[in-house]
Amino acid sequence: LASVRRRGWAHSIGEREQGVASVSAPIRGTGGKVIAAVSVSGPIERLTRTPGRLHAAPVVSAAERITESMRRAN
Repeated sequence: LASVRRRGWAHSIGEREQGVASVSAPIRGTGGKVIAAVSVSGPIERLTRTPGRLHAAPVVSAAERITESMRRAN
């Protein structure tokens, strides 16, 4: 969990569902508390066994944009 917090994203390779990979990043609410997540998932053959290498940056960017949008709305 410490590495996930440090990186700002998490990945899963066949952990939740055999043959599926995913990358997720947190959406934060007031006080920085995680309230939701943005996630991309698909077959390991398409996302590869290192999905964070290919997809972490856009997933984190989307989560940050949503977080910022929610802050502005409050």
